[in-house]
Amino acid sequence: MTNSDMNLPSVPTRLLTTPEELAELCQHIAAEGCFAFDTEFIGENSYRPVLCLVQVATRQRVELLDPFALKNLAPLWQLLADPAVEKICHAGDQDLAIAYQASGLTPANVFDAQIGAGMIGLGYPLAYWRVVEVFGSVSLEKAHTYSAWDRRPLSRDQFAYAVDDVRYLPSVHAGLSAKLVELGHAGWMRDACAALCREASTPFDPRMVYARLKGANQLEPAQLAILREVAALREQLAFEHNMTARQMLRDEVLLDLASRGPRRESELLAIRGMPREEVVTYGHEILAAIECGRRIPPDQRPVLAPPPDDDLETRRLAETLYAAAQTICLGRSLSPALVTSQAEVAAFARLVTHGEPLAGHPLMNGWQREALGQPLADFVAGKVKLAVSLDGRAMRTQFGT
Repeated sequence: MTNSDMNLPSVPTRLLTTPEELAELCQHIAAEGCFAFDTEFIGENSYRPVLCLVQVATRQRVELLDPFALKNLAPLWQLLADPAVEKICHAGDQDLAIAYQASGLTPANVFDAQIGAGMIGLGYPLAYWRVVEVFGSVSLEKAHTYSAWDRRPLSRDQFAYAVDDVRYLPSVHAGLSAKLVELGHAGWMRDACAALCREASTPFDPRMVYARLKGANQLEPAQLAILREVAALREQLAFEHNMTARQMLRDEVLLDLASRGPRRESELLAIRGMPREEVVTYGHEILAAIECGRRIPPDQRPVLAPPPDDDLETRRLAETLYAAAQTICLGRSLSPALVTSQAEVAAFARLVTHGEPLAGHPLMNGWQREALGQPLADFVAGKVKLAVSLDGRAMRTQFGT
């Protein structure tokens, strides 16, 4: 398929910069009832990403919006939250999160082409240029992902790259949608994208940051209580200074603070990697956070489970079930990585081995239950057998009793 065969939308020659132009574009989008979008942002040096560019495409036209000139993108954010208008994106989790942070509105009726590619078995996660290559036979440039998008004017190459990021999405959407309907996966697609919207609009909880730090699960509950407090303090200070949390204090410093529990500023200075200027400015607050964590009663201290040390039977079952899970997914033209992970299947096997209920496992909820969870539960219970065949180059799985 060539570019002309795809009926590509027209492309702009300049950035959209005025409220009047934005209002007219939003009227056009609302009338179309569907549009593609993407964003370019810089997040390396600020607490929240700096939105530098928004790309929008309908079947008729592409527009590049300049947030620095427009200031207020509320009309566009309202369309992103409008369930009557379908939005097309690719790997849109960060784009949706930025929209939520800017507007407080939960995105709705989103079609993520990366999820769609996984839903028809193309692979997951699949790069945008790969999806375009499949549905448009077009080779796209792969540069400029980390460009200085805050500079004006944009270079010619930046401009072309930004246009291409959304120009092909309406055609990709049409191709993916047809295949999803053919496979009977359209309902799963809607549910997966709705979950993506919910995750993107879940308010950030700074008091849960500690649980994501590498090495935190090696600490005792008393140390974790301290880590939770100092990690939350770091988030607050980083927010106030509009810098990344790791620029304020490195993760390794937080773990050392939790492990040692210093009581004096001189002991803070003994922590490897602790900036002296932070101790001078915030030493009192850091010590107060440590003391707050230290005073948490034992029955209220957080606990993070260490990596499980499974017995041989559980490990063998986990390997078996992971092979079965991949077989079920591939036999249904689903990319296994979209549906589950090896760690998730290992947790499933752990429940089976110990005779615990499966109901709370992620695979037994949402669209994943129908796609994989229930077939896998029936398989491990001996209720069904898997029959595998090759149809051309595609695997097919049949379930028998």
